[in-house]
Amino acid sequence: MKRRQKKKHVEKLLETAGKEMAEDASKLAQVNEDGSINRLAEVIGMRQNVYGQQELIIRMDASIPEYLFERFVDAKGDLFGEFRLFDNRVITAQQRKYINALCRDIQRYTGDDTIDQVRYDRKIEFISKYSLPYFSTSEYNKDCSVGLASKFIGYIVDFCLDNDIGLSETPLHYLDDVKPYLIKCLWERKCIICGQEGEVHHVDAIGAGRNRRKIDHTKHHLMCLCYKHHSESHKIGQQTFMQKHHVIGVIMNEEQFKKMAYRG
Repeated sequence: MKRRQKKKHVEKLLETAGKEMAEDASKLAQVNEDGSINRLAEVIGMRQNVYGQQELIIRMDASIPEYLFERFVDAKGDLFGEFRLFDNRVITAQQRKYINALCRDIQRYTGDDTIDQVRYDRKIEFISKYSLPYFSTSEYNKDCSVGLASKFIGYIVDFCLDNDIGLSETPLHYLDDVKPYLIKCLWERKCIICGQEGEVHHVDAIGAGRNRRKIDHTKHHLMCLCYKHHSESHKIGQQTFMQKHHVIGVIMNEEQFKKMAYRG
């Protein structure tokens, strides 16, 4: 009787193990056509080695066949991979508020019925341009990250600049990368603070007696300011002005500078 029970117990264990192995095999990482592998992983720990280098401990969502590890090592026996972190932060209240403020600026200019309609139209254009899945700017849906919201804000700001729509508030506090905005303002001659008509302003003093048409402007920090803010920068001083408005100058490469069509 005991032997029969023991045999059934062993058979059950083998059956369970077989199912687990089959499930694990079905989760094996898929190999791309170029031989690379994309797998989702969770960072479960961090530490520093004796050389002060950061090491991550990750948990894979599926196994990678051992033979692939052997196949991908180089002549020195080293194995390398690419690691990319996802932005798991959800859109902030400040970002939602600014998106609505931008849409309000557009609504006032275009005369569209509602801010919601403006936001929806810009979102559909944005999704179509970058081939993105539909997302909501509500924090409850949790499908819009801080990074995505920043990119969406940048898109709406570009729309405003392209269509000569003044901004009620500068977007500098809401963009992850402000350089494209600063350059676009120089191209369009729009003040980086208020979005009104502006002129090129040299953050680095050129100096009296120097010919502006002969100096290399790609070696100077530039920004676009309207008459009001340009006058303020001279009145209170450049550094104080930049600290007050949280703005910086930008250095452009030769191609970017040519597009600005600036003669000094």
